Amino acid sequence: MEYTFEKLPAPEQIQKLFASVNWESAQYPEALVRGISQSQSLLTVWDGAQLAGLMTAISDSSMNVFFPYLLIEPGYQGAGIGREMVKQMMDRYAHIYRRILVCDADKAGFYEKCGMECRNDQRPMLRIDPPVFPPIQ
Repeated sequence: MEYTFEKLPAPEQIQKLFASVNWESAQYPEALVRGISQSQSLLTVWDGAQLAGLMTAISDSSMNVFFPYLLIEPGYQGAGIGREMVKQMMDRYAHIYRRILVCDADKAGFYEKCGMECRNDQRPMLRIDPPVFPPIQ
């Protein structure tokens, strides 16, 4: 497996990965590709030309980093890829005070094993609306 911060997958690879894990984001391929490409950090995992996984980060470079995406193609799950991606991102942002992610309840155990914690004194707050695209100029 090749882990790299240097390689942007093709739009169809991104959409296929999101669809393979049944993420709703796959329904908005233009917005999804734009969001992935504009992340501060994009870590991708490759098995030859096959995109096996990706993780993104958005940060103010000082106090906060948010990890919106961590996905692994189903055929590659359970092989330690997710743990390695989290490790590499945590190392990259070790100087940041607050490292944040939101996950489904059934995934919390994985992130706890990676050193994250669920805080009872804080709650993730979300509002999810379909993307609205600005006109292309």
